[in-house]
Amino acid sequence: MISFLKKYILPKEIDFISRLQEQSSATQEMVEKLYGCFIKKDKKMCGGIEYDAKKLQHIRDVNMQELLNSFITPIDRESIYRVITCLDAIALSVRHFVLETSVYNVSHLDRNYKDILKALQKEMHELNQGFLELKKNSIEVAGHAQAVRDAYDEAVESYIKQMEKVSNSADIREIFVQKEMLHQLRDIGKNIYSCANSLEDIVVKMV
Repeated sequence: MISFLKKYILPKEIDFISRLQEQSSATQEMVEKLYGCFIKKDKKMCGGIEYDAKKLQHIRDVNMQELLNSFITPIDRESIYRVITCLDAIALSVRHFVLETSVYNVSHLDRNYKDILKALQKEMHELNQGFLELKKNSIEVAGHAQAVRDAYDEAVESYIKQMEKVSNSADIREIFVQKEMLHQLRDIGKNIYSCANSLEDIVVKMV
């Protein structure tokens, strides 16, 4: 009787934490490929970014549909919605960066961008680790969220240094192109930072 009620009458409970972990891990893979594509000049990594973008769009759509159709959630619906959308924003900003480089015919970045991309990798790694700890240890999650903020500071410092170098160029087009790409990289970092705040919001409501 109980199994019958669960199957046909009681609302289905979705494991949204696992769903968010899946979306976060796939987002990390996408961010990781930026370094391989633009610093190591690995064409497979470049192609992988577009594949990841489509994969993440599908994951995002499924998660959103499940949220719209669910009655029971392990945490409040608004928190789940914010995380789904903030992870999606990270993926979109990565895709937009790749689109910009394509338009400007930039196939690789010089070593001056290395520190920024490394900081973004670190940000996303810490964010994903926070999601993976979500069911286990709220203190660990908070620690990873703080590590995201620290890595974001590193990314911004590297961004400012690179902007200073760009501003000394005499080539107007070069200034414009470099500035646009740097802004897009900064947006990736800001979106990861915002997502860490949404992750902490979930932890506070789970305690």
